[in-house]
Amino acid sequence: MNAPLKIAMPAEAAAAPKAYRLLIDGKHVDARDGRTIARNSPGHGFTVSHYAQAGEAEVEAAVQAAHKAFETGPWPRMRAAERAAILLKAADLIEARLEDIARLDALESGKPIAQARGEIGGAVDIWRYAASLARTLHGESYANLGDAMLGVVLREPIGVVSIITPWNFPFLIVSQKLPFALAAGCTAVVKPSEMTSASTFVLGDILM
Repeated sequence: MNAPLKIAMPAEAAAAPKAYRLLIDGKHVDARDGRTIARNSPGHGFTVSHYAQAGEAEVEAAVQAAHKAFETGPWPRMRAAERAAILLKAADLIEARLEDIARLDALESGKPIAQARGEIGGAVDIWRYAASLARTLHGESYANLGDAMLGVVLREPIGVVSIITPWNFPFLIVSQKLPFALAAGCTAVVKPSEMTSASTFVLGDILM
């Protein structure tokens, strides 16, 4: 008879679970009702993370903060080159913390660490690509519409973007969405899966 498979528990899983608070309007806050979510590693069974559980009030606060940042903040009015520089800096910071972020994704999702490392490395490239696009967003003009007519197309930030990501590729998928919204000058509210939220919380800290 085959012996049961035992997966070695990494030191991270044996350590005290990490606690993550909501990031709203540039501040770390708890849920108003104090609720939290515990995440157990599917590979080891140990609790590895605790998150503040957002409710309707927290969602509304996040949307209003993002809307205010869009209407009155500097991001939509910033020069494209400045936005690109910030996105490139974010990519550098993600790359510097690649191992830590990959381990969080591996612990929470149960995927092999090698796969998680590859996904975070791919995310770094995406952030740099988005930064390059920020510099190339421009309008168009058309002078072939008829006598005394000129057509002008403007590309402008549109507002707040809502981003909801799944559990299986948490950091990679948010990186396929968020940097492009930011490159265009929009603000965003991000809601990660309650099963694999930790790496998105780390991303929020990086962007702060």
